[in-house]
Amino acid sequence: MGLALVTRIPNLMEAQIAAGALRSGGIHAQVFDANFGGMEAPVIEGLGGYRLMAPEGEVATAREMLRALRANPPPREPDDTPWTEPPATSTRTRSAGMRVVALLFLAAPFIVMLILRVLGPRP
Repeated sequence: MGLALVTRIPNLMEAQIAAGALRSGGIHAQVFDANFGGMEAPVIEGLGGYRLMAPEGEVATAREMLRALRANPPPREPDDTPWTEPPATSTRTRSAGMRVVALLFLAAPFIVMLILRVLGPRP
């Protein structure tokens, strides 16, 4: 009996968690594309996410288990507070930093040429 697609999940961590939940329910689930996704995450996201696979005879049960899990998530621990602080660097900050780095690399030959012309040999 071969494996069949249960669903695609865009995040590797969520795919691993879903596979673990299915395994704990007795379904032999596997996450495909994890190695490739580690190197080429944008490609995997563009393809719809990581493939969650299960044996063909268990696919319907796996989909039903995932639906039930999404509808009724397990209760949170009392000390389990959600992450409330924003990340240290935002996307805007990283983008601005990358622009500065790109400008320095692209302007470096011009700056060197300008310095050589100013400090060059004098007649």
